[in-house]
Amino acid sequence: MLTVALVTSNAMASEAIAQMMDESGLFRLVYRSSAVAEVHEIVRAVRSTDPEVLLMDLGDWERVAEVMPQLAHHNLRVLPVGFLEDWTVGQQETFERAKIRDLLREPFSPADLVRTVYEGLHRAHPITNRNILAFLPAKAGSGASTAALHTAAALANEFHRSVLLVEGDRRSGVLSILLNRETPRGLAGALQDAGELTDLAWRNYSETVSGFDVLLADPARRGPLPTWAQFYQLLRYVQSRYEFVLADLPEVVNEATAEIVRNARGVMIVCTPELPSIKMAAYRCAELEECEVPQERIHVVLNRFERGGLSVEDAEAALERPVFATLPNDYARLRDAILESRVVPADSPLGRGARALAEKLGGLPEGSQKQGRFSLLQKLGRMME
Repeated sequence: MLTVALVTSNAMASEAIAQMMDESGLFRLVYRSSAVAEVHEIVRAVRSTDPEVLLMDLGDWERVAEVMPQLAHHNLRVLPVGFLEDWTVGQQETFERAKIRDLLREPFSPADLVRTVYEGLHRAHPITNRNILAFLPAKAGSGASTAALHTAAALANEFHRSVLLVEGDRRSGVLSILLNRETPRGLAGALQDAGELTDLAWRNYSETVSGFDVLLADPARRGPLPTWAQFYQLLRYVQSRYEFVLADLPEVVNEATAEIVRNARGVMIVCTPELPSIKMAAYRCAELEECEVPQERIHVVLNRFERGGLSVEDAEAALERPVFATLPNDYARLRDAILESRVVPADSPLGRGARALAEKLGGLPEGSQKQGRFSLLQKLGRMME
């Protein structure tokens, strides 16, 4: 959850906002000022609770105007959000000079609050790791998990990069099964504590497998669906700790996993060399483009490719776009690897294919990331409905 401190002298507004946050499932109120709280008390409380959002009643402008310089002096990470019934252009300029750029017009709804906080956080504290890569299947069974797993292994072992593989499918993830790992905390625990992760606690959630770290889901312990804020906090934590962050996602993008997709430098749609899978890959690409994911960031990976079957040229004709990479059909070695809970050898056909894919991914252009677009997240979250 996103932590929030609330500063207002209006008791009725304070109670209504506190109830709104409690019902949202997205915010946790860590401090609420009293009507008579002194400026030094507010500053001390904000410093001690270290919230991500500071929600302030701009009707108390004299008090707010004293609080802001003191918070700036302490260089806190907090995002200031002001609310007021109405304001003039001159007042808005005054607020902006005080570093309050995000404003809510009273009365505001929970959706208004979420949208304003989303856009403010992504502008003020963006995800800066440009080596986030997402793997999505064209349809279930296309082998996206296998592709993500072996690409992570190649980046770590062949190119000596620090890599985290995130299993982003809370409900149907299979990596813990492929690797035969018990994950009592894993992804679920990391998302639950995403706003309070530390280097010491991180080892309780992540595991090292074949030279890289994995954050595994546990389909036997489903739990509630995560929120975009949890994935945002998780990415903020891991972005400086790993050179590459790979995410194995389900084909249906929801408002939580959309946070990964919108920040990914490359989105790999994994399909197999059969017409239904290829057609579904084309649909997935079109859906992402409709949701404003740039075309140059969307790539098709043809999995289980073998000579004598459907050619790359035929696949590209059906896709109406190029195939980014192929992974060979290495069924026997992959079966043995699954039985032994390991990745395939680097010198196997699949191992070599994963190395070639990893090399291409490492050379992808950075491009530009869209920041602060809550409408984009909503489109991504609804695109499969």
